[in-house]
Amino acid sequence: MMRMPAALILAAGRGERMNSDVPKVLHEAAGVPLLEHVISTVREAGIQRIYVVVGRNASKVRSLLTLNGVKTVVQKQQLGTGHAVLQAERALKDHSGDLLVLPADAPCLRAETVREFIRSHRNRRVRASILTALTNHSKGYGRILRRSGQIQGIREELEASPAERDVAEINSGIYLFDTKLLFRKLREVKRNPRKKERYLTDVIEVLVHSGNRVRAHRVRNGQEVLGVNTRSQLSMAHQIIGQRELERHSRNGVTIQNPSQTFVAKGVRIGRDTIIFPFTWIGPGVVIGRNCEIGPFAKLKARVRVGNGVTVGSFVELVRSEIGERTCIKHLSYLGDTKVGRKVNIGAGTITANFDGKRKHRTVIQDGALIGSNTVLVAPVTIGRKAKTGAGAVVVARHPVPSGKTVVGVPARIMTTKKRGSKG
Repeated sequence: MMRMPAALILAAGRGERMNSDVPKVLHEAAGVPLLEHVISTVREAGIQRIYVVVGRNASKVRSLLTLNGVKTVVQKQQLGTGHAVLQAERALKDHSGDLLVLPADAPCLRAETVREFIRSHRNRRVRASILTALTNHSKGYGRILRRSGQIQGIREELEASPAERDVAEINSGIYLFDTKLLFRKLREVKRNPRKKERYLTDVIEVLVHSGNRVRAHRVRNGQEVLGVNTRSQLSMAHQIIGQRELERHSRNGVTIQNPSQTFVAKGVRIGRDTIIFPFTWIGPGVVIGRNCEIGPFAKLKARVRVGNGVTVGSFVELVRSEIGERTCIKHLSYLGDTKVGRKVNIGAGTITANFDGKRKHRTVIQDGALIGSNTVLVAPVTIGRKAKTGAGAVVVARHPVPSGKTVVGVPARIMTTKKRGSKG
């Protein structure tokens, strides 16, 4: 097995073109923050030692990194990408292998491509490699400069001559370096006279001039190196990743009736022979079993678990809920913070009132229960096994319905049957 490099993800940029109060790397594509896409790709490629360079005031970004268990490096002053990399020198002082450097705004990059890039770098026995792409839409990207086929440097678009801007080979901003060599040569990079910043791209020319050969590894599909700097590019990334996810589910035996009218977040798990009808929205972290029917116009949000053989029909929203096997929720219902057992029927218009203004509360509906149309279940509450609620019933909080009983009315009360022959 080849020794894996460490990874350094650059996430300290301001993202001014996003015109947002939210840090750029926390904007979501396919339901996942841009930075989290890059971290998961690096991890999936087999890299365990990961550092992220953040800005001085990036408290929200640090919170995400804490959840993902990666280490942070702080760039106190915004003095360019080369300066950002130098901030990690101390953290990587004991690392003698290669270093993968990549931006936090490249969510479409695939782990397979990262692994191929690493193999290519090792096989060519070079100390610096660049991931590049050929494109007819090079605006905004640095251009790869070659002489007799050999890389000579990278020219940022603002600095490029008209002839250099016509170059179709672009820089992805993703590199592999010998770590010790990178930090040594970065000190030789001069600040850009216009922006007064130290560009990481300039280290390529420094390496070449000192006799180090730099090689390029071209990606097959230029979409992978899409950098997200604007809302328009964010939308493009959302579409690219979303389409990949739908194709993955289709290969795994899921029917997506109309992909252009369906959203499935990255990482969702769906079992074989499940059908997803149009205008369905399935968010991050959702798990759906086999032989289910979901939609049309269904919305499944965070931490939803759906068992085998379940029907979730038109205008049904599920949030933080677990649905047991062969349960049917056909129409116009909202279940939040709810645990539903097996073979339950949820009538049209059923609502779980899970929020009391301060806290979310849990509803439990046990196996075989029948919930009548337009029932309101005020959490916390439990509906027992094979219990029933009448149409329009309001089951108030902390008044459980016993197993096998039927409740009706507002507030709901156990229905009793008069004995034959009784008066009145």
